[in-house]
Amino acid sequence: MKIQSHAYRLIEPGVFEPATLEHDFDDRDIIVKPTKASVCHADLRYYTGNRRPEALAKKLPMALFHEGIGIVTQSKHPAFQSGDKVVIVPNIPSRLRKASFEPSPLQDNYDENALFMGSGFDGICQDQMVVSGDNVVKIPEELDEDVALLAELCSVSLFPINQLKAITTDASPQVAIFGDGPVGYLAATALHYIHGIDKHNLIVFGAIEEKLAAFDGFATTHLVTDYDFAQHRGVHTVFECAGGKFSETAINQAIDLIDREGQIILMGVTETLVGINTRDVLEKGLTFSGSSRSTKHEFEQLIAAFSNEQYQQALRQLIPEDYYHIHSTEDLKRAMDDTVANRGWKKTYLQYHW
Repeated sequence: MKIQSHAYRLIEPGVFEPATLEHDFDDRDIIVKPTKASVCHADLRYYTGNRRPEALAKKLPMALFHEGIGIVTQSKHPAFQSGDKVVIVPNIPSRLRKASFEPSPLQDNYDENALFMGSGFDGICQDQMVVSGDNVVKIPEELDEDVALLAELCSVSLFPINQLKAITTDASPQVAIFGDGPVGYLAATALHYIHGIDKHNLIVFGAIEEKLAAFDGFATTHLVTDYDFAQHRGVHTVFECAGGKFSETAINQAIDLIDREGQIILMGVTETLVGINTRDVLEKGLTFSGSSRSTKHEFEQLIAAFSNEQYQQALRQLIPEDYYHIHSTEDLKRAMDDTVANRGWKKTYLQYHW
């Protein structure tokens, strides 16, 4: 069975165009009508053309967005029925694709044959999406949709935390985060509200006092400009969430800070190569790992964790007061242009009117 979908596709940086897409609707699939989406920095990089030319040529035209929720309108999956509200998992592992692949021994977000919505595969900017019922998570009726819409962004921070055999040790009981933006904030909230790292042992380094103030309820904060990293003791794990031009500085400060045999998790995205202090990496016996996506497990974990009212209150600092109401490509362009011009702390939320 074929399903047609009306989409707004980015055809070149700064230009959206209406398009009609066609999807196969098969066994265990559901049809989701996206109702709300959230804009990610990755979406902005496509929109502004801040990607390598070969990447843009390969991936456009494309419907943007991978952070979204919707309502089930039809279901061929036993776990879902019409009217269910769901959060969409944007990573489509090869085992859920409509083609045959050799079983992958890798986790879903490292599967080389996976697809990712809004990154070379049409994302959540269309009026009907055919999604495997195994790749969505139901939103409880009592959960605020605005909080649920943060699930994907939260999941990216939660995944690398879940992979660690030990976040701390008896000798090194502290965790540090470099980055006072949304990625660092969500990593900190996951460490505190899901993994139980207390305020004294959760340290956040940033460059802007006003941003660091948002962490005060659950983390200890310091400005990077006036801290002696080499003299600190007690940090076993560091999350680098700065990204961009600040990645290199943050990584090297983390190397100075961290205890021997510690672990540094890279989460900040940069389009350029960075230089790091390999001498101290070798001397301290440090382990580096990287992560930028997640799996369905993190979404399920988060939807359950969102029942914690304190966690919800912490997340609400990222939720905007108003939506952009999207009736046309002109509305979408205005929302993206405003977001590019005013990159603040809060997310940009889109409400679709298909």
